[in-house]
Amino acid sequence: MTRVKMVEDNPGAVVIGRGNDRVAINFKSNQLGQVQTGLLSSILIELGDIEIEIRRSKKALETRSKSLNHRLNELGKSKKNGEKSKPSQAHWDYSPLFGPNMWSRIFPELKDRKFQSPIRIYTEQAEYEPILTRHPLIFDADDDCCQTLENTGHTFQVSGTGHTYITGGPVLDEFQFLQFHMHWGANEHEGSEHVIDDVRSVAELHIVTWNTTQFSTPQEAAISDQFDGLLVFAVLLNVVPTDNPMLGQLIELLPQIAHKGEKITLDSNVVSLRNFMPKNMEDYYTYSGSLTTPMCYESVRWIIYRERMSISRKQLNQLRKLKHTCASDKAVNGYIKKNFRPLMPINGRRIFRSFR
Repeated sequence: MTRVKMVEDNPGAVVIGRGNDRVAINFKSNQLGQVQTGLLSSILIELGDIEIEIRRSKKALETRSKSLNHRLNELGKSKKNGEKSKPSQAHWDYSPLFGPNMWSRIFPELKDRKFQSPIRIYTEQAEYEPILTRHPLIFDADDDCCQTLENTGHTFQVSGTGHTYITGGPVLDEFQFLQFHMHWGANEHEGSEHVIDDVRSVAELHIVTWNTTQFSTPQEAAISDQFDGLLVFAVLLNVVPTDNPMLGQLIELLPQIAHKGEKITLDSNVVSLRNFMPKNMEDYYTYSGSLTTPMCYESVRWIIYRERMSISRKQLNQLRKLKHTCASDKAVNGYIKKNFRPLMPINGRRIFRSFR
């Protein structure tokens, strides 16, 4: 029968077994001689003529203790100074696992947001607002305001900091160009995010501008959640047999940013922002909504132009050759074939139009 007892001459030891077959477990004592049962000092195993002794290394203990104390001290300093660790951005995309139907699980904050974009718009149900005509849009942009082209992993993006002056229409503040990008689908029956009179276009261009009157940075404007931080112009695209020369110069550059993270600097006047605006800037729909990608902040005043832009099937296929994977990834294809968000509930919002 196995026996467990404390050793009389060493209260910090426990012996299991008897005779020549036993295991002695020694606990470390503190400076006052009190036994610390949570910290082992050594283990002695006796099996007949064989003895095996395992001791704790003092050097390792001291090293570990110093390292642990250092980490605890640093953590204490961080908390004392009010420092916060930066959480890594959760992954999202347009796939079944990480796509729009899963965004509210990946980002629980989205569950509380009720005024999201895109939406379905019916012309007859949109309210005609004559003040939009009396207060026309002004969109003034230098030819060199488009300076970089990159693959974000979700779409292409053209951005720049050149001079722009944007105001009028549904806003009184001044806005500045930030970037433009596009959404498209896997076929000619899908692609645009907004749907007008039950018609979904093959693609949708978004020109994003930010409020320089009320905010000091684009990031501050984007997270404002007041429908006045960003002014986003949406241009829907229709497929046509021939290439659109206005899009041609941009699309010819896409092979240089085929993979996620790739970025190039644009030569002056290669991509002109004016070429992506419709000729008729007076006819549009407008409403309050959100960004259509996480974090889907409700900081956007939308302007959806009535006039469409053209794009050929060949040019559409060039868009679908962009990849959501990096050049170092071993994925065979990883093409961005579909990158639009499904329609969201209107939830009582009013939609206006500038035309009769």
